[in-house]
Amino acid sequence: MALAVYQIISYLVATLLKLSINPNLVAMKKIIVAAIAVSMFLPLAKAQNCSEFINAVNGKKLVYSNMDAKGNEQGKFTYTSAKKDASTVGYHTEVIDKNGKSIGASDSEIKCSGNAVSIDMKSFVPPASEKQLGKMQITGEAKYLVYPLDLKAGQTLDDGTMTMNIANNGSQMGNLQMDITNRKVEQKENITSPAGSFDCFRISYDAMVKIKMMGIGFPVHMHIIEWFSPKIARPVKSETYTKNGKLAGTMQLVSIN
Repeated sequence: MALAVYQIISYLVATLLKLSINPNLVAMKKIIVAAIAVSMFLPLAKAQNCSEFINAVNGKKLVYSNMDAKGNEQGKFTYTSAKKDASTVGYHTEVIDKNGKSIGASDSEIKCSGNAVSIDMKSFVPPASEKQLGKMQITGEAKYLVYPLDLKAGQTLDDGTMTMNIANNGSQMGNLQMDITNRKVEQKENITSPAGSFDCFRISYDAMVKIKMMGIGFPVHMHIIEWFSPKIARPVKSETYTKNGKLAGTMQLVSIN
């Protein structure tokens, strides 16, 4: 999953705010943006076993720049990983706005078994950010998003689905649904970013995100292209397009250590 979800969520929440549906949407935006950020740039490695995957991502800190369609920076994302055991990596994610202010942080785990990496999308709800909602509660249902350890051009990857429910003092306020479909590994390409030059797999997929609050909501459809580097087990670059093919934004790796 890539930049697309962040941009879709921001767009939907901004639109609902203009409609003045609910003042709690300002706080809700922070939790949703932080939650979805965890799912951007999910780990994946071209490796023959879980040990290679764990060693490839352990101890890495990556910083990404989030840019709009004109190339103006809108904020940054940092991802820091640490090995927990022979089949598990822990990730700490932080979302930083364009003013340098942290607007959310979360911790999650990715597990490896057999020949694939599995991510439980329910872990995208960050406990630290939930505190910003006061008496509001966030719960979620999700399938596992699976990535093969050995990528090949022409592969079709499994779909992913996530549902988040928003309640206040036990009363249902709304929900967010996200569907990731048509995930395809297209070809190998070399990509250069401020962090260096990387051999990547170009992966494309479709994303549908729908927020429904107080009975009002609508879906937004996007098409995403990401360039995934097996060397760092992360995408180096991601482009998000609207349904009519217009570029909505870009995210790229700017530093790694």
